[in-house]
Amino acid sequence: MNVPLRSRRGQVGTSPLAVSLRELLEAQMPPSRATSGKRAARAGQVQWIDTAPGAARAEVRDEMTGNGVLARLDVRPILPGDREVLLRIAHAHPELPARLVAGQFPADVAAELEAEEISLLPRGIEELSHDCSCHDWPGPCVHVAALAYVLVEAVDADPTVLLTLRGVTLEDLAAPIPRGGVGAGAERSSAGAVAERAGAGAAADRSGAGAAAERGAAAAGTEPSAEPMVSDREAAAPGDDEPSAPADASDTPDTSEAPDASSAPGAHDAPEAPRFDPSRADAALLVDALGMDVARVLARFYGAADPAAPDAPGS
Repeated sequence: MNVPLRSRRGQVGTSPLAVSLRELLEAQMPPSRATSGKRAARAGQVQWIDTAPGAARAEVRDEMTGNGVLARLDVRPILPGDREVLLRIAHAHPELPARLVAGQFPADVAAELEAEEISLLPRGIEELSHDCSCHDWPGPCVHVAALAYVLVEAVDADPTVLLTLRGVTLEDLAAPIPRGGVGAGAERSSAGAVAERAGAGAAADRSGAGAAAERGAAAAGTEPSAEPMVSDREAAAPGDDEPSAPADASDTPDTSEAPDASSAPGAHDAPEAPRFDPSRADAALLVDALGMDVARVLARFYGAADPAAPDAPGS
């Protein structure tokens, strides 16, 4: 397996970040070493590349011996003070991690970093060093140069590679969630939903109980009570003269032997309405009002004289 360059001719790297990295690395190499390293990278002599905070490593096959050698580029992580400013600017751009993963480094973020004199790139030779197992000194050797060009194309495709070298992760760039933010809001929303469901259930229970009471009252032939329901606590509120009804069924008065309301004193004080007596009624008026046939039926029912008889009252 190897990592050949996508660029087959001309300069390596197209994005501003990758081009700036290439120019910085080429400034540390003699032109002949840069040309040899680019040719080796395009020939696929870089077998693999690995990036970690502070270093990029690769195995490069030596063109003369055919053996693999280990080349290394060391990049000093970003300084703590610069890191704080970088994160502050990054947190003001929540879209930055997604754009970096998509291979973009926004120009407005780069401009804000430049205004603070901060760059993701190393500041110069003082933040760069190299090494190789080929011991071809003075360096950088052709193997380190080949690694450098493969690294430039890696940053061109994915700017987070440079972040990794500088000791910054995507998680660092993501804006922190405020305390009590998303999680607390979800819990409050869930609690509110539970409360709403509980309230709806209680209302349904009360509605069902009311409907059941109405059905029971209709079956018994009575009207449901229109009095509002009063809780025990309201019935026993301070200032009430009468205590609330006892909750225990054993304390409830037995009404099975209660005296009939009709036998209560004063129940028969009102005079009873007089009954109809055809024998004392004017038969002629009955005949005029109801007709002879109906008048005779009433007379027979009450045992009165036939209205047609000559001696009937009013005849």
